[in-house]
Amino acid sequence: MHLRPESMQPPYSSTEVAAAIGISLDTFYRTRRLRHERDGLPSPISERGPLKWECTGFDAWLTRHHPMRPKTIANDAFAPPPAASDEDHRERLRRAYGQHDS
Repeated sequence: MHLRPESMQPPYSSTEVAAAIGISLDTFYRTRRLRHERDGLPSPISERGPLKWECTGFDAWLTRHHPMRPKTIANDAFAPPPAASDEDHRERLRRAYGQHDS
């Protein structure tokens, strides 16, 4: 009898979770509680034996909270492109704030 659907993936191990976050396994174990409390890391699906994480829950968390993900500016959908020069930046500020040289 086959209980698992073909699309169901085996859970992630601690090693895979640490690699996805970009830290060593030792660091992951030392900071796991903090990551649960502060960052909202999902709880493992098994507390006995090797820790395992459900794939879709961890993938969703990683999409929203990956440490290497650039921070977005509050209330802005997109960050402005970097200015090519100081004068370009000043001109962009003048247009944005309505300051015109007299």
